[in-house]
Amino acid sequence: MKHLMLALASLLVIVPVATFAFYKPVRILLPEAFGVNCYQNVCVDDSAQRDAAVALLNTAKENLRTQHGLNINDPKIIFCNTGKCQSTFGLGKKAGFTFGAFGIVIAPRGWKEYYVAHELIHYWQADNFGSLVLLNGWPWLIEGMAYSLSNDPRKELHEPFETYRRKFSKWHRLNKDGTLRKSVGNIL
Repeated sequence: MKHLMLALASLLVIVPVATFAFYKPVRILLPEAFGVNCYQNVCVDDSAQRDAAVALLNTAKENLRTQHGLNINDPKIIFCNTGKCQSTFGLGKKAGFTFGAFGIVIAPRGWKEYYVAHELIHYWQADNFGSLVLLNGWPWLIEGMAYSLSNDPRKELHEPFETYRRKFSKWHRLNKDGTLRKSVGNIL
């Protein structure tokens, strides 16, 4: 029994440490421990960029609210200004990443309204329909919605994302009668 308790106690320490060490996106749960400064829900690796990050976030949120009726809560959002921060949170080459309803990380190249809006849409999806919807939902709906409603200016996206965007846009035109939340909820 003593050995079982010791093994269990060891697991309770090792599993969280290993998770933070090897699965970098989970670091969004404790961002201050990984070199960023947080002011309420907005975190930055360069304090001089805090006001710009807050303004970008607020503009993207307001445009999604006024254009599409998406009321987005205040996610924890980390704005990386350096490659080191980008690597610390496991972004790889991505412009941004949403870790379910836990929060968002934006890479240095993602400091554009449409990238922030794209991730906010994923956050809204997770917040309204559960974090697993980002993994298990219809890709044309999850990604297509984010590319379409974020006003991504690229004329052609790499496949399959362009097909997802077109399919969502067509579906969205056919389902404008109800709220977006209800329409999306009906098929998720």
